[in-house]
Parts: sequence; structure tokens; C-alpha cells
Amino acid sequence: MKTISILGCGWLGKALADALLKKGYAVNGSVRSEKKRDALKAIGITPYVLQVENTEILGDFKSFLSAADIIITAFPPGIRRNPNANYAARIKQVLASLPSHSNCKCLHLSSIGVFGATQGEVNESTKPEPDRNVGTQLLEAEKAVIAFDTNATIVRLGGLVGNARHPVKQLAGKTGLASAMAPTNLVHQIDVIAFLLAVIDKNLWGQTFHCVSPLHQLRGEFYTQECIENGLPLPQFLSGKSNRSKKVLDTKSAEVFGFKYQLARCRFKDC
Repeated sequence: MKTISILGCGWLGKALADALLKKGYAVNGSVRSEKKRDALKAIGITPYVLQVENTEILGDFKSFLSAADIIITAFPPGIRRNPNANYAARIKQVLASLPSHSNCKCLHLSSIGVFGATQGEVNESTKPEPDRNVGTQLLEAEKAVIAFDTNATIVRLGGLVGNARHPVKQLAGKTGLASAMAPTNLVHQIDVIAFLLAVIDKNLWGQTFHCVSPLHQLRGEFYTQECIENGLPLPQFLSGKSNRSKKVLDTKSAEVFGFKYQLARCRFKDC
């Protein structure tokens, strides 16, 4: 039985840990505070309280890694909450602790935020051109992971929905919204978990994948319709053109491991 250590058991990490437990894996999981520790323990995760900072890792990171066959970096950049957070530096702190665990594989969860909003249609071989600080840090973190271990796998996730999370909740009733004609780049939590389980089960290392729904709906049409169907106040989108054109394609998963998205429409009612 393999042991998997998930660094960051938040909205996605905890759900992934639960799915791994059901498949027979032993799972270590980290949270940043003691009050969240019991929630992990209750579902069978071996809990650790760890804080990855810009210059150090607080907590017993050595024990967290000691028996791990795979480490999954699943914590977010955190720049919105803390403008001083340096995500790339934090990932480098994690990597610096791995040489003593040479048999531990690395699965790094990144984001399609590495691509700029005006890059148009992009796939796994497209060179990212980030246009925001968070995108620059995401890309620097990816480069650090690959430089450290060429057998690491990176999965760039689309905009996450599911388990009561959906952008329409924030957009409903808003006015002056831009980019009505821009494509959506969403992915449902259920599909993400199935995608990551397949990567792990099939030992797909040394790869870069995009995990994003193949249905790229127009923002204005999609969110307006979602509000209509769910009785929410309608959003008001501006009629002018926007340069926002990013459309992120997953061109590998179907060919490499036969993956099919089950909730590709990413509807609010499925969340």
C-alpha cells in the first residue's frame, strides 16, 4: 500500500485525500491550523499542522514525508490573502526538503493562470506568458519543480467548481462585467479528482497535463443562463469588445490515458 502526502488539504486536497483513502492508499494530509486537524483525522487521514512560509516550513515536515511514496503540492499561492506571500519561494522550500526522500514522486498542482488573459488558444506545449504577478509565481514554481526533478508531473487546473463552489454566485446581479465573449476555462472537482487518481494509478510521471473542461462557453451567455436557471439576479455584461481570449485546451489526457470529463458543462446545479 502506497503512502501519499498531500501538502494542503483544503477544498480540493481534502476531497482528493478522501478519494485516495477509498482506493486503499494511506494518506498524510496537512492543514495550517490545529482547529482543522480533527476534520482530517475523522475521515482517516493522518493529520499534520504545517505552514509553508517564504523562508521556512513550520511543523514536523520530516515526519510528514518520512514514509511517503508520492507528495502532492496542493496549496494555493495565497497572494490574495497575503500580498507578501511568495508562492515560488514556498515551493522551493518544499523541494529543498525532498533530497533525503529520493524515492518520493512529486505531483505538483498548478493552474492555467500561468497563461496570460490575451494568449488565445493554448495547449500543453504553448509557452506561458503570464500577465499577472500570481501567474509569474506559478510559472516560476513550475520551473523549480522540473529543475529539481524531471520525473515530476505538473497538472494545470482550470477554474474550479463543485461542492458548493461556482463563479456564478459571485457574478449574479453584478453590473459592468467585462469579457462577455471570452471563453470559460472551468473544471468540476469530480473530474479533477478522477483525473488525478488516473495520473497516480497509471504512474504518469514526467508529464505536464491540462485539466480543464473541453466545453469553452462564452462567459456572458453561460453565466446569464446559469442565473436564469437557478433563479439568481442576472449579471450585466458590457457590450464592448475585450482582449481577453484565453482558451486552455486539454489535448493529452484522452490520448495518454483515455480520460473523459463527466461534468464538462460545469453547471451550478451540479455543484
